[in-house]
Amino acid sequence: MTETPLHEHTFDKTQVIVERAVPADAAVMCDIRDRAWLAAYPNPELAITEADILLNAKGPNGQFVPRRIAYLEQQIAAEDGIHDITMVAKVGGKVLGFVNPSRDEQNRRRIGALYVSPESQGLGIGGLLMRRVLEWWGNDEDIYLNVVSYNRNAIGFYEHFGFEATDSVILPDPAQPSYMKSLPLTEMVLRVQAKVA
Repeated sequence: MTETPLHEHTFDKTQVIVERAVPADAAVMCDIRDRAWLAAYPNPELAITEADILLNAKGPNGQFVPRRIAYLEQQIAAEDGIHDITMVAKVGGKVLGFVNPSRDEQNRRRIGALYVSPESQGLGIGGLLMRRVLEWWGNDEDIYLNVVSYNRNAIGFYEHFGFEATDSVILPDPAQPSYMKSLPLTEMVLRVQAKVA
Protein backbone atom coordinates (compact mmCIF):
# COMPACT_ATOMS: atom_id res chain seq x y z
CA MET A 1 0.00 0.00 0.00
CA THR A 2 1.45 3.35 -1.04
CA GLU A 3 0.61 6.33 1.09
CA THR A 4 0.80 10.01 0.30
CA PRO A 5 3.62 11.61 2.29
CA LEU A 6 2.63 14.09 4.96
CA HIS A 7 4.55 17.33 4.68
CA GLU A 8 5.88 19.21 7.65
CA HIS A 9 4.35 22.51 6.53
CA THR A 10 0.84 20.99 6.39
CA PHE A 11 1.15 18.75 9.46
CA ASP A 12 -0.14 19.84 12.86
CA LYS A 13 1.37 17.76 15.69
CA THR A 14 -1.41 18.86 18.00
CA GLN A 15 -3.75 16.66 15.96
CA VAL A 16 -1.79 13.53 16.93
CA ILE A 17 -3.47 11.45 19.61
CA VAL A 18 -1.42 8.75 21.36
CA GLU A 19 -3.72 6.15 22.87
CA ARG A 20 -4.00 2.49 23.74
CA ALA A 21 -4.19 0.28 20.71
CA VAL A 22 -7.31 -1.78 20.10
CA PRO A 23 -7.38 -5.14 18.30
CA ALA A 24 -8.77 -3.47 15.15
CA ASP A 25 -5.45 -1.53 14.86
CA ALA A 26 -3.40 -4.72 14.39
CA ALA A 27 -3.57 -4.97 10.58
CA VAL A 28 -2.50 -1.35 10.10
CA MET A 29 0.30 -1.78 12.64
CA CYS A 30 1.63 -4.80 10.71
CA ASP A 31 1.48 -2.85 7.45
CA ILE A 32 3.37 0.08 9.02
CA ARG A 33 6.06 -2.24 10.37
CA ASP A 34 6.53 -3.97 7.01
CA ARG A 35 6.74 -0.68 5.09
CA ALA A 36 9.13 0.78 7.67
CA TRP A 37 11.33 -2.32 7.32
CA LEU A 38 11.37 -1.94 3.53
CA ALA A 39 12.31 1.72 3.84
CA ALA A 40 15.14 1.15 6.35
CA TYR A 41 16.61 -2.33 6.16
CA PRO A 42 17.81 -3.13 2.61
CA ASN A 43 21.60 -2.77 2.66
CA PRO A 44 23.66 -3.38 -0.51
CA GLU A 45 26.96 -3.46 1.44
CA LEU A 46 25.69 -6.41 3.50
CA ALA A 47 23.89 -7.99 0.52
CA ILE A 48 20.51 -7.49 2.20
CA THR A 49 17.99 -6.86 -0.55
CA GLU A 50 14.43 -5.59 -0.56
CA ALA A 51 13.39 -9.16 -1.44
CA ASP A 52 15.17 -10.40 1.71
CA ILE A 53 13.30 -7.89 3.85
CA LEU A 54 9.97 -8.80 2.24
CA LEU A 55 10.67 -12.46 2.92
CA ASN A 56 11.56 -11.72 6.56
CA ALA A 57 8.41 -9.63 6.98
CA LYS A 58 5.84 -11.73 5.14
CA GLY A 59 7.24 -15.26 4.79
CA PRO A 60 7.62 -17.27 1.56
CA ASN A 61 3.92 -17.19 0.69
CA GLY A 62 2.79 -14.26 2.81
CA GLN A 63 1.75 -16.60 5.61
CA PHE A 64 3.38 -14.49 8.34
CA VAL A 65 0.98 -11.59 7.83
CA PRO A 66 -2.35 -13.16 8.89
CA ARG A 67 -0.62 -14.99 11.77
CA ARG A 68 1.06 -11.78 12.98
CA ILE A 69 -2.22 -9.84 12.74
CA ALA A 70 -4.07 -12.53 14.73
CA TYR A 71 -1.26 -12.63 17.32
CA LEU A 72 -1.31 -8.83 17.71
CA GLU A 73 -5.10 -8.78 18.02
CA GLN A 74 -4.92 -11.32 20.84
CA GLN A 75 -1.99 -9.57 22.53
CA ILE A 76 -3.70 -6.15 22.43
CA ALA A 77 -6.99 -7.60 23.69
CA ALA A 78 -5.18 -9.20 26.66
CA GLU A 79 -3.24 -6.08 27.69
CA ASP A 80 -4.41 -4.37 30.87
CA GLY A 81 -2.82 -0.95 30.24
CA ILE A 82 -1.03 -1.12 33.59
CA HIS A 83 1.48 -3.97 33.22
CA ASP A 84 1.44 -4.15 29.42
CA ILE A 85 0.21 -1.87 26.69
CA THR A 86 0.56 -1.13 23.01
CA MET A 87 0.18 2.52 22.07
CA VAL A 88 -0.71 3.98 18.68
CA ALA A 89 -0.34 7.49 17.32
CA LYS A 90 -3.40 8.53 15.31
CA VAL A 91 -4.48 11.54 13.30
CA GLY A 92 -8.15 11.67 12.45
CA GLY A 93 -8.51 8.06 13.59
CA LYS A 94 -5.75 6.84 11.23
CA VAL A 95 -2.83 4.95 12.80
CA LEU A 96 0.50 6.52 11.77
CA GLY A 97 2.80 4.74 14.23
CA PHE A 98 2.97 2.53 17.29
CA VAL A 99 5.14 1.49 20.21
CA ASN A 100 5.10 -1.77 22.14
CA PRO A 101 6.82 -1.82 25.55
CA SER A 102 7.17 -5.17 27.32
CA ARG A 103 9.20 -7.07 29.88
CA ASP A 104 11.87 -9.36 28.45
CA GLU A 105 12.82 -12.86 29.64
CA GLN A 106 15.10 -11.25 32.26
CA ASN A 107 12.19 -9.06 33.48
CA ARG A 108 13.87 -5.92 32.15
CA ARG A 109 11.84 -3.08 30.72
CA ARG A 110 12.10 -3.15 26.94
CA ILE A 111 10.80 -1.25 23.96
CA GLY A 112 10.01 -4.14 21.64
CA ALA A 113 8.87 -2.10 18.65
CA LEU A 114 8.57 1.54 17.69
CA TYR A 115 7.56 2.16 14.09
CA VAL A 116 6.18 5.15 12.20
CA SER A 117 4.82 4.86 8.67
CA PRO A 118 7.50 5.95 6.17
CA GLU A 119 5.37 8.81 4.83
CA SER A 120 4.93 10.17 8.39
CA GLN A 121 8.56 9.99 9.51
CA GLY A 122 10.37 13.20 10.39
CA LEU A 123 7.20 14.88 11.69
CA GLY A 124 7.73 14.21 15.40
CA ILE A 125 5.38 11.23 15.70
CA GLY A 126 8.16 8.88 16.81
CA GLY A 127 9.20 11.42 19.45
CA LEU A 128 5.63 11.64 20.76
CA LEU A 129 5.46 7.85 21.00
CA MET A 130 8.84 7.66 22.72
CA ARG A 131 7.97 10.34 25.27
CA ARG A 132 4.67 8.61 26.02
CA VAL A 133 6.27 5.19 26.51
CA LEU A 134 9.01 6.66 28.72
CA GLU A 135 6.32 8.34 30.85
CA TRP A 136 4.42 5.04 31.02
CA TRP A 137 7.49 3.08 32.11
CA GLY A 138 8.55 5.68 34.67
CA ASN A 139 12.16 6.42 35.58
CA ASP A 140 13.01 3.90 38.27
CA GLU A 141 14.50 1.14 36.05
CA ASP A 142 16.71 0.93 32.98
CA ILE A 143 14.94 0.50 29.63
CA TYR A 144 16.40 -1.65 26.84
CA LEU A 145 15.79 -2.01 23.12
CA ASN A 146 17.38 -3.63 20.08
CA VAL A 147 18.04 -1.75 16.86
CA VAL A 148 19.39 -2.89 13.50
CA SER A 149 23.08 -2.02 13.75
CA TYR A 150 23.30 -0.13 10.45
CA ASN A 151 20.07 1.86 10.94
CA ARG A 152 21.83 5.13 11.73
CA ASN A 153 18.60 7.15 11.72
CA ALA A 154 17.03 4.95 14.40
CA ILE A 155 20.24 4.85 16.46
CA GLY A 156 20.46 8.67 16.34
CA PHE A 157 16.79 8.91 17.35
CA TYR A 158 17.35 6.68 20.38
CA GLU A 159 20.57 8.49 21.32
CA HIS A 160 18.59 11.75 21.31
CA PHE A 161 16.51 10.26 24.13
CA GLY A 162 19.60 9.20 26.10
CA PHE A 163 19.93 5.58 24.99
CA GLU A 164 23.45 4.25 24.53
CA ALA A 165 24.81 1.03 23.04
CA THR A 166 25.65 -1.78 25.44
CA ASP A 167 28.45 -4.32 25.05
CA SER A 168 25.97 -7.18 24.68
CA VAL A 169 26.37 -9.43 21.68
CA ILE A 170 23.03 -10.30 20.12
CA LEU A 171 23.13 -13.64 18.38
CA PRO A 172 20.69 -14.60 15.63
CA ASP A 173 17.58 -16.41 16.83
CA PRO A 174 18.32 -20.15 16.46
CA ALA A 175 14.61 -20.76 15.79
CA GLN A 176 14.64 -18.42 12.80
CA PRO A 177 13.90 -20.30 9.55
CA SER A 178 17.01 -20.79 7.41
CA TYR A 179 15.53 -18.89 4.46
CA MET A 180 15.35 -15.68 6.51
CA LYS A 181 18.17 -13.15 6.45
CA SER A 182 19.60 -12.29 9.88
CA LEU A 183 20.02 -8.58 10.47
CA PRO A 184 22.81 -7.46 12.83
CA LEU A 185 21.40 -5.99 16.04
CA THR A 186 22.73 -3.62 18.65
CA GLU A 187 21.31 -3.49 22.16
CA MET A 188 20.79 -0.03 23.61
CA VAL A 189 19.87 1.02 27.13
CA LEU A 190 18.46 4.12 28.76
CA ARG A 191 19.99 4.10 32.23
CA VAL A 192 17.99 5.46 35.14
CA GLN A 193 20.46 8.31 35.79
CA ALA A 194 20.52 9.29 32.08
CA LYS A 195 16.78 9.85 31.68
CA VAL A 196 15.68 13.12 30.16
CA ALA A 197 13.43 15.26 32.38
